Amino acid sequence: MKLKKENRYVLHILFWLIIYIVYLTQYLFNERSDTLRHQFSTSERAVTVFIHLLAVIAVSYLSTVRVLPFLLDKKQIIRGIVELCIGIYTIAILNRVLVIYVLEPILGGNFGEQESIWKIFSQFSILLNYYIISIVSGALPFIIFYLLIDRQRILRKQAEIEKEKISARLEALKAQINPHFLFNTLNNIYSLAIQQSTETASTIDKLSQLLDYLLYRCNASYVSLDNEIQFLRNYLDLGKMRFGDRLSIQFSHEKDQQYRIAPLLLVPIIENMFKHGAEQTTGPIIFCITLKAENNQLTLITTNNFMSGENKDTGIGLTNLKQRLEILFPDCYLLRVIDRNEIFEVKMQVPLV
Repeated sequence: MKLKKENRYVLHILFWLIIYIVYLTQYLFNERSDTLRHQFSTSERAVTVFIHLLAVIAVSYLSTVRVLPFLLDKKQIIRGIVELCIGIYTIAILNRVLVIYVLEPILGGNFGEQESIWKIFSQFSILLNYYIISIVSGALPFIIFYLLIDRQRILRKQAEIEKEKISARLEALKAQINPHFLFNTLNNIYSLAIQQSTETASTIDKLSQLLDYLLYRCNASYVSLDNEIQFLRNYLDLGKMRFGDRLSIQFSHEKDQQYRIAPLLLVPIIENMFKHGAEQTTGPIIFCITLKAENNQLTLITTNNFMSGENKDTGIGLTNLKQRLEILFPDCYLLRVIDRNEIFEVKMQVPLV
């Protein structure tokens, strides 16, 4: 079950509140070995624990949110270690500054002369023995708990992706390239053959490439963006045969793209243009398709005209596409549909690799 972001924040706050109560309880009831603590009130002890806990929280999130992704990447592991060491040492310094310049004046005890900031910065042995070890030890339970939860999340996500990949390949044959489309294409090829048209061979070749891509070349997690674009071109050329000059297609894209993309993400949108646009319009039809890839992100914008009152359903293809995008790129994609003034527009943005 996926928690909402607000719920995750609440759980984190509750977790640290419980840790704070545990720390404070231990501090209050473990005083026999340190008679100096009897000089301070409960509120002063609460402030002492809170300042220490702030450092523990900082190291916990530094380790899990900032540094952990680098440590899991072999190319970034050195950077991760350096950032972790610098971060922990900086947090220890800030914690000691809070103790000396905030906590000790509040407690009002005889703590001696205040050290300067520079002296605090250079007191490595004191920072290590009295701050770093204590802070890191306090952060370890959270880090271990986070790693266990994150591993379970990754395993669940991988299982969902594998299941979705199988489902996507089946849907590609059953819905995206539906029997109706194949029947029309074969019928057009038959007509060309009867007429002994010179386009017969090239049309058969396009259909062969399309089926070859569907059955064999899109089984990987990612495929070449150029191959995906060529697949769309074949699909558009074959689909246009049914409508002839009545259908005008404007397809804008850059060539020789080095990016890779999850397979069959684009065709549901194109298939929707035919099924709920061209097939439901009796007059001239205009397809405008723009593909732009930059900064590891692909933007697809399509527009097509339709007859008012006919194009009420955006199609199950777009619904299935949205579900697939949510599994592949949770919170990292855009799929927007606009239906107005007899113009149907779809905009999709997805990550590339």
